Amino acid sequence: MVKIQIDLSEEEDRIVEIYKLTNKMKTKQEAIKQMVTYFEAKITPSKIKEKDYFKL
Repeated sequence: MVKIQIDLSEEEDRIVEIYKLTNKMKTKQEAIKQMVTYFEAKITPSKIKEKDYFKL
């Protein structure tokens, strides 16, 4: 299990709250977990060069 702490803007917080209410969820955490399944994330290194990151 991984715990992630995120800071939502006021607008993002409202979106999560609306999603939570429309889907009859109890917490924003549940809503965010459900929302994340609809997105694809690409993680890229920011502090090291990409060629060094992917070197075997």
